Amino acid sequence: MSKPCVNELEIRVVGMSRSGNHAIINWILSQAPGRTCFLNCAEPGCNPFVTARPRTPDLPGWRALYQGFDVEAERAGRLSRKDLLVHSYEDTFLGPFKKPENEARHDEWVGGSARRVDLLILRDPRNLFASRLASGYGWLEDDLVVRVWAQHAREFLGLRRNLRQERLTVSYDEWVRSFAYRRQVAAALGLEFDDSAARRVPAAAGGSSFDGTAYDGRAEEMPVLYRWRRFVSDARFHRLLTPEVLELGDRIFGPPVALPQPERAAA
Repeated sequence: MSKPCVNELEIRVVGMSRSGNHAIINWILSQAPGRTCFLNCAEPGCNPFVTARPRTPDLPGWRALYQGFDVEAERAGRLSRKDLLVHSYEDTFLGPFKKPENEARHDEWVGGSARRVDLLILRDPRNLFASRLASGYGWLEDDLVVRVWAQHAREFLGLRRNLRQERLTVSYDEWVRSFAYRRQVAAALGLEFDDSAARRVPAAAGGSSFDGTAYDGRAEEMPVLYRWRRFVSDARFHRLLTPEVLELGDRIFGPPVALPQPERAAA
């Protein structure tokens, strides 16, 4: 006899930092009834209840919207029933998610799930790199930023298959600008659509790289599709936009925006 499932729906979210991950996760959680739990920015190949990182200096790496949640019990394998479990991973290569030895410990770490979804979030490279530069990020070297984004893009296009569960790809750009697209994503996850949380700006990691949480409640007013404009003369920004990144980005997000090249110093 098979063991009963601990989680009705489990969503493993993968995306690069500054790709709107928290905005989309909070939007998903806001539409999910019942017992929901979110584990922030865990390490692949490890128990996410143990490795989830604090959302802010004052907030833990987990958020459970039901009474009686005991994170120490969950870490020890005494898992409580959940209608929705979301665990997220940022700035990571995808290889660990397909390793058999990690998959073999899935139920030990988070419990069995009636439905498992790998949700891959991708943001267009120009605005992503601009937001990361504006935030002063230093947790990945530039070459790793490029390599991770390119791998995620190939996965998004279906050129690779590292995420082996039911897979849902989400374009942050399209999610921002299209009510119909957000409704489509909610339907794919079996959520009862409520779009109100799309206007919120999560406080995680200080909110927006450019605006903090100043636009909370009116996030649709933020020019998130035009962040690149601040960096059109930044040589580092242009170095991140390698030919491979531009080719993959154009295939996914459309033709490139004409960007002036940074000025060269006189010889």
